[in-house]
Amino acid sequence: MAGNCFAAPMSHKAILFGALLLLAFSPLPADERPSLVTVEAWHTFGVDSLEERLFVEAVDRFMADNPDIRVDVVRIPFLQNIQQFINAAQAGEAPDLIRLSATELGKVGHVSVEGFPLLEDLRPHLTPMQKARYLRPALAGMSYGASLYALPASQSCMTLLYNRDVFDAAGYLYPNAEWQTEDFLRAATALTTDDVAGIALPVKWSYWFIPFIAAAGGTLFDADGHPALDSAGTAEAMQWVLDLERTHGVTGATNSIEAMSTRFQTGRAAMVIDGAWNWDRYAESGIPLGQSLLPYDGATGKRMAPMIDYFGWSVAKQSPVKAAAAKLALWLTSRAVQADFALGTYSLPTLVELIDDPTLTGHPVLGGFIEQAGFAMSVPATRASAMLFEQLDTALALTHDGTLTARAALRAADRELAKMLAW
Repeated sequence: MAGNCFAAPMSHKAILFGALLLLAFSPLPADERPSLVTVEAWHTFGVDSLEERLFVEAVDRFMADNPDIRVDVVRIPFLQNIQQFINAAQAGEAPDLIRLSATELGKVGHVSVEGFPLLEDLRPHLTPMQKARYLRPALAGMSYGASLYALPASQSCMTLLYNRDVFDAAGYLYPNAEWQTEDFLRAATALTTDDVAGIALPVKWSYWFIPFIAAAGGTLFDADGHPALDSAGTAEAMQWVLDLERTHGVTGATNSIEAMSTRFQTGRAAMVIDGAWNWDRYAESGIPLGQSLLPYDGATGKRMAPMIDYFGWSVAKQSPVKAAAAKLALWLTSRAVQADFALGTYSLPTLVELIDDPTLTGHPVLGGFIEQAGFAMSVPATRASAMLFEQLDTALALTHDGTLTARAALRAADRELAKMLAW
């Protein structure tokens, strides 16, 4: 009837739908709402770098898949990372998740606050199947004693890079896997001119000296993991490396890491021993890059072995949200994220399923570094390892300027390390 002021009765379905809408938009009591967990994550990637962008994208994907977890990302300069973490932990303000290298782990693994370690042992947070996905050396590199203090996200090492144009101009054959150290020296000598160094190498920096130790049959540690620099092989390697500059004059003015990189980048070096982290820097400068395994010593039959370093994600012992932080660490070391980093930044994966992936082993850049990693030297994450490099640098400097012989400098380094470790 026209003008009827009564509405037609609602159906049962309409009533039910209305009730559901009302329930959906009504606030739940505080004790019934899903709790939002916040994870504070510290990273050390460069500002506006591709690494930082890939990391942030990975975090965003994690939050999209885990709406109950919010991640607050904080960037810490690499050189300040450990001290800031220790300071924050002592003040009871440690982040929940932190990116650490194996070397940094050696510096912090023994530190405790009120009798507790700074880092969470992650073994209880992993199933046997999850743990088995990581390369064993990578897990060892992220362990301090029996505790697994970080999930390995990437590994890196150096190999031999060369400028094809310099070799071509001299009519010299490119380096190859059959090169011995004497072939390396002959090439460096033949390719050195007034403007070009045969090999850009900072001879007084231990990180660049370590590959030669293995080739000469030297040692860094004894069977029990104690520093053991004083050996005939290490002394021989030290003399050989320093003579590249002092006797043969093939290294150019490369007494710093930056000077080494700049010299090769500007086409004033035929070869450099460097990592994948500088590949794009050199390629973007127009250097026609070649890559080869580091040579081996014909007398010992041992190949030069660069140190392999690991980076991983650690959970702070103080964290009130350990489960969420460990879940994020698992994601940041997952196949998807590691593959993105490998293809984007040439960082080497730490997962068994990726290290043999043809997409990576057949990659024109990654493949060579993966092959070199098979000959690399793992250094344990210990307090001794964290101290060793400074003492080895001192031994190189004392031998370089003639203050001590190589053997005497290495013996002094061992004594100093023993004193430091006894404190």
